[in-house]
Amino acid sequence: MNLRQYIATMIFATMLCWVSWAFVILNIDPFTAPLSGFLFFYGSLFLSILGTLSIIFFFFYRFFGAKDLPLFRYVQISFRQSLFLSIFAVIALFLQAQDYLNIITGSLLLIMFVLIISFNISIKHKPKATNY
Repeated sequence: MNLRQYIATMIFATMLCWVSWAFVILNIDPFTAPLSGFLFFYGSLFLSILGTLSIIFFFFYRFFGAKDLPLFRYVQISFRQSLFLSIFAVIALFLQAQDYLNIITGSLLLIMFVLIISFNISIKHKPKATNY
């Protein structure tokens, strides 16, 4: 898959996810919905945010990032960062819906995600040693 196909597929899938999220918002009553209604809500929201941020981050890194990286590295970096940010947003929204989000839990959640992202950035994957 080349870059143009990836971008087109990602934009199309993201638009479908936003449409499905709007469908869930318009057709599911949160007061009478079973657990599956909430799973559809949070799942479609997560995928929508993931796709949107991935596209935005890719174009940001592509035009303002280092020029010496291959394009698939921009895709990896943007997808990874958008994955962490999407998980953070959905967890924060879920905690807010359950009335558990306050200054302390929000700060702990933010610190936890900063540590996870810092650890992820600091890991350097070394190639496997070959025996000649």
